[in-house]
Amino acid sequence: MTTRPRSLTSRRPAPVRLAALGLLVPLALAGCSSEDAGPGEGSGDAPTASLTFQVAGDPEETAVYEAIATAYNDTDPATTVEIVAVPSKGDHLALLQTSFAAGDAPEVFLLNYREYAPFVRRGALTPVAGLLERRDIDLVDYYEQPVDAFTLDGALQCMPQNVSSLVVYVNTALFARAGIDLPVDGWEFQDFVAAAQALASEDVDGVYVEPSVIRVAPFAWSDGAEITDDPEEPTRLTLDDKDTRQVVGLLASLQTSGLMPTEEELAAKDADTRFMDGELAMILSSRKSVPLYREAPTLDFDVAPLPALGEPATILHSDAYCLSSQAEDASAAADFIAFAVGPQGQSIAALGGRTVPSLISVAESGAFLNDTVEPAHSEVFLEAIEGMRATPVLAGWPQVEDLAEEYLTRIWYDATTTRQIDELIDELDERTRPLFEED
Repeated sequence: MTTRPRSLTSRRPAPVRLAALGLLVPLALAGCSSEDAGPGEGSGDAPTASLTFQVAGDPEETAVYEAIATAYNDTDPATTVEIVAVPSKGDHLALLQTSFAAGDAPEVFLLNYREYAPFVRRGALTPVAGLLERRDIDLVDYYEQPVDAFTLDGALQCMPQNVSSLVVYVNTALFARAGIDLPVDGWEFQDFVAAAQALASEDVDGVYVEPSVIRVAPFAWSDGAEITDDPEEPTRLTLDDKDTRQVVGLLASLQTSGLMPTEEELAAKDADTRFMDGELAMILSSRKSVPLYREAPTLDFDVAPLPALGEPATILHSDAYCLSSQAEDASAAADFIAFAVGPQGQSIAALGGRTVPSLISVAESGAFLNDTVEPAHSEVFLEAIEGMRATPVLAGWPQVEDLAEEYLTRIWYDATTTRQIDELIDELDERTRPLFEED
């Protein structure tokens, strides 16, 4: 392994804590989208179009989308895009629920691929492929992994804006102090654990891995195991499979061996804040954390690939621009989406640090691969794409994740024996099976 150069630092105010993903309830929909008028039509002497675009995240994240909307407003004065910025995903989904039920949904909104299937099943989305094709958006120019993830029932439902992967964020100052080199070409899980042990001290925890199925999945895949019985048409979780169960136990052991913050410590100060304050040496996250970490007053950070248990693997983290079926002006909304995923919109998002662009040309450009700002090694995200997989796209998947988080949290912090872990995994399997039948 080779030591990586230190990168630039910047400053931030206190972070906003993201809330847990809320459950979706049935949406009372009244689809009333207009006929597509084609790019730019209806803008000339027609009244100014007004679109709402709803996003969720910390102020540092949502500022990126404010910049995209501002750039579009300058490009097309006939259309005004207004941002509805929501602090958390749970609030974002709850607000979408109520706005759809009231027949007043935003024309455009962002959804993660793990969350959009319920909206498709409830008729809340207008598939975007045809609209974008008429605006010269060619899907061959975009990474196939997120495009595939947002394709359901044979149609591209939403247009992906990013192709982020799960990586290890590292505090480079703590690594330097401990005399540990940052991995350039990847590392094995035992090297990762050894680094956490060397970095841990009375005031610093070595690592944090959240108790969620999307953290378990890439390690299971790396070890040749699965999280469901069939990746294409799953009918149940398979955390009870021998190999997957071992991976769950391995990750939980990071907690029981004292390398991760305790549940009480995290309740007092969340993992992101601990990392930014220099009290946590490593944390697993996607690209969305970059704007937040760039603003930390005393943090020097970089990224490293996920450690491997076998073959290198990671999990897709991707959001997309979705078009509401209630949009009165689908043409104007499609114009905005085409701009946002085009070269200018994607470059703005890349420069803001929030996304790994889904548009290949921008992802491979200096707008994203800029080693003068943190993280210095953004190519780690692109190198991970080859080993990237997605979780199932199912209407019940958000609830599966919620229940998995509940039980994995108990495994991380409460289970003390193998039998207790097995019992919790069995109970999780029983409770989640009906959710796989919702499609």
